[in-house]
Amino acid sequence: MSEQAKIIQDIHTIVMSILKTGNATIEEADAIDRLEALLDEQKCFKEIDDIHHTSQGEEIASLFFSDNYDKAIHKMLECEISPEDFFGFVEYYYDDDHDDEDLTEMFTGAFKRGVNEVYKARANS
Repeated sequence: MSEQAKIIQDIHTIVMSILKTGNATIEEADAIDRLEALLDEQKCFKEIDDIHHTSQGEEIASLFFSDNYDKAIHKMLECEISPEDFFGFVEYYYDDDHDDEDLTEMFTGAFKRGVNEVYKARANS
């Protein structure tokens, strides 16, 4: 499991605990803040200088959304972002409040498997 995946998993665990109790402790809030700061250091969340996208992960997602499959995978390889990290980013970043959240429905199990296969083939060539 990558560092990004562990961070997202830890955030999820804390959020689930908060949902169970109905409120957040100061320690939980601080832990989420620390984890989100670590998440901002991950490749998918790395800020880019682009008027249309705020992060590398958002740029890659946009390429997939606009049917630029090859460019998206090329960008993943260029930025050294694994499919696991990219799809973890998508699940975390594109929540119910995000304008493009509905577009993430394209990332089905079959789609993810296809991306993984192409990514591995290109990474090994």
